[in-house]
Amino acid sequence: MKLKDLNIRTTTRSIKKLKNRFFLPSFLRDMKYKGIGGLSGGNRVTLIAGGDKFFDTILASISKAKKSINLESYIFSSDNVGMLVAEKLAQKARSGVEVNVIYDSVGSIGASSQMFNMMRDAGVEVIEYHPFVPWRRYWGLSFRDHRKILVVDGARAFVGGINIGKEYAGKKYSGGSWRDTHVMVEGPAVKDIQFFFMENWYRNGGSIMNAGLHFPDINDAGEKLLMVLCARSRRNVRPVHESYISAIKNARHYIYITNAYFIPDARIFRNLVKAAERGVDVRLLLPGKSDILFVKLASMYLYKRYLKHNIRIFEYQRSILHAKTAVIDGVWSTVGSSNLDRRSFRKNLEMNVAVLDQEFGEQMEVMFMNDLEKSREIILQEFQRRSLHLFLLEWLFYRFRNLF
Repeated sequence: MKLKDLNIRTTTRSIKKLKNRFFLPSFLRDMKYKGIGGLSGGNRVTLIAGGDKFFDTILASISKAKKSINLESYIFSSDNVGMLVAEKLAQKARSGVEVNVIYDSVGSIGASSQMFNMMRDAGVEVIEYHPFVPWRRYWGLSFRDHRKILVVDGARAFVGGINIGKEYAGKKYSGGSWRDTHVMVEGPAVKDIQFFFMENWYRNGGSIMNAGLHFPDINDAGEKLLMVLCARSRRNVRPVHESYISAIKNARHYIYITNAYFIPDARIFRNLVKAAERGVDVRLLLPGKSDILFVKLASMYLYKRYLKHNIRIFEYQRSILHAKTAVIDGVWSTVGSSNLDRRSFRKNLEMNVAVLDQEFGEQMEVMFMNDLEKSREIILQEFQRRSLHLFLLEWLFYRFRNLF
């Protein structure tokens, strides 16, 4: 690279950092005004893009556990990947490590009870979240635990969109190679993640634990500033939702959103449009293939409105897209379990981390651009030529989206 080009690149990056100095104070002021906490510094955050890397990393972390393992997952399948994780958890429980598991009864409805019984017999404490109960409203089916959390020894935590199942794994585990993203967090923020696990554990009848095994003294592990956000932390407060809106409002350069089930409410929609109108580069990376067709059709109903407001849409083609991530202006990034839809914000237990860091934001931007290379851009003129039958299906599922 020529010296002149290097100087231009360095200067551009410096200007970018200078402009981003105005983003964080405004964003943090919004969070404080809305009573949203969970902010901590001194963390190390490792981006995990892909199932094989994820399962390699968590299996290695579980193997090294010395005191405690807490796992919470919407889907805990009893396929080859699920059984591998279950057997590893059982092995650690037999060796004296305290192991606790929460799985969602709807998300894991296809899992074999023998797998959970095997873990219980080995000493793993297992809770089924909101099992079907006929006397509850809608049989208790409405409110689900959609989080994907793993905390090992109270010192290392994993948060993201990857469930325990072979769909998310790659070739190494003979999986479906679904495109998803997780992060590994080390440092003070792990205590916040652990707290939310414990809160859910005790609320659903979990046995009393020795806090010393789960909340050790934690030193700074890095320099990352982040917030741990839950979708349903308090009545009338939706931290993930408000974090997105504040970040979108403060955007000046770009908004790159990757989301598996994208049916935003009016506030998010309006703010994305306003951002595009003030010159922000707004791009949405959505599934080309989806495991829930009616949600994809409902999402497509708004494509025309986005495109008319210069919001670019890309559909991922390589495999099913299941990730829930975003990066804005290279300084605000989020990775987690929360989709941008009504169910995630109003009905599900969700967890995202918002990382406020330029270096991590650059990693997220690179990941987004790599995914765009495996995607197809939706062009307004072409989209308008879709069949009347498809349009009617989009309209129908969008109108009844609140039932999903």
